[in-house]
Amino acid sequence: MKNPFPDTIAFRAMALLVVGLAITHFVSNLFYTTDRETSLLSAGGEHAIQWVATMGNVAETVSPEAWANFIERANTESRFVQMMQTPIVASVTTEGWREATLQQELARHVATDEIQNYRISYVTSDNLSSGPQAIQQYFSDIDGNMHKDLILVSLDLGGNNWLNLGSSISPPPPFFTARFGLSMAVMLISVVGISALIVGRMTEPLRKLSRAAQKLGTDVQAPAIPETGPEEVRRTAHAFNVMQKRIRRFVEDRTQMLGAIAHDLGTPITRLRLRAEFVEESELRSKMLQDLDDMQQMVVSTLSFIREDAALEPQARVDIGSLLARVCDDIIDAGFEVELDEIPRWVLVDCYPVALRRALSNVIDNAVKYGISAKVSVSMDATTLKILVKDKGPGIAPDRQEDVFRPFLRLEDSRNRETGGTGLGLSVARSILRGHGGDIQLNNQAEGGLGVELSLPLIKETQNNPASKTSAEPATGGEKRITATGERKTKWKTL
Repeated sequence: MKNPFPDTIAFRAMALLVVGLAITHFVSNLFYTTDRETSLLSAGGEHAIQWVATMGNVAETVSPEAWANFIERANTESRFVQMMQTPIVASVTTEGWREATLQQELARHVATDEIQNYRISYVTSDNLSSGPQAIQQYFSDIDGNMHKDLILVSLDLGGNNWLNLGSSISPPPPFFTARFGLSMAVMLISVVGISALIVGRMTEPLRKLSRAAQKLGTDVQAPAIPETGPEEVRRTAHAFNVMQKRIRRFVEDRTQMLGAIAHDLGTPITRLRLRAEFVEESELRSKMLQDLDDMQQMVVSTLSFIREDAALEPQARVDIGSLLARVCDDIIDAGFEVELDEIPRWVLVDCYPVALRRALSNVIDNAVKYGISAKVSVSMDATTLKILVKDKGPGIAPDRQEDVFRPFLRLEDSRNRETGGTGLGLSVARSILRGHGGDIQLNNQAEGGLGVELSLPLIKETQNNPASKTSAEPATGGEKRITATGERKTKWKTL
């Protein structure tokens, strides 16, 4: 199953931050919520104990005549006060953790010598039936239901008098609440936003390094990348720049050496040609001259390849339909058969026009020379332009298809330069295509013949232009073109 998330350092760092902080937030809230004593006091227990201590202090100052008025004023919807001769809390108990917690809190608010006069009990709403009848009636709603817990206190005032107090408190809130969900959402949104900004800035040097590595694969003369960012990234960028300089120097040295060798071979070949003219045996002389012609052609081709490779041609934006039309026209003018299918209009590529034209010419020229005729078509996907050149020849064995890209290697066994060439055509074509960020692939067609697929990256304007994907009209404004040897069947409006 395909991973739906991007497998990048930035995403991994963000995921680590978000998951780590979410777990920390969850556990900290869990500890806080499950702290029973703190939850009890924060849910209203602390205020209830303060009220009980205050009522106990006031009870010592109220005269017997004022008790009735005091009790009437002290009773509220959530607070119960009553003077009785019997306590509502039967005995002092600290067996339950709630009673123990409330007793400790009460000890903080009353004098030490008076704490023994207080009896405290905690009654839950689902166990209210065990409480005093008067308390049940006082705190029940109109339907007789009790929805809150109670803290009950009996204070011994002496003389067989008990001040009975009751205070309702809300039960401690559950762990999973809307407030918890809101706090988690706010935390996650904040962390994602901040981490996206920070991690994005931290990984930008790595993205630049990745883009530079990709560009180096197609252009050894690409500029050095800035050595910025964290120390590890700076060291990596520096090592990359050093490597790029070494590769550039290596390529330049080898190119210059090859060019020098090819240039220097011209003189001895010329001398050998002059000396071969003095060979008396005609058959031997003919073979020697033919070999020298082959050597001369290889030297010329090598020098031409090196000169074009070293040339700094400016990059331009080209309509591939117009470029293909001109290439096909030139080959048709030479007397070969080429068929160019309809091409969507305004299929644009950023390229080195002269170099790309040479690559297309080499591929189509090979197709018409070794495969009788060539059929050229264009297709696209979201990011790539594909040019397919099919011929009607015998094809190439799969185990030999890579060999045709080796310089000076010819699958054609004859020694005739007109039929075998010098073996540089497809090698040059692949070098040019890869220099544009594309590639070239060979495959034998099911219906017979060889198919050569050239791929090039599309620019954004073409990717976002619906007309370039749906139009069936040729890019150059002509009709569908099917040409044969020495014959033209379309009128092309070249751009």
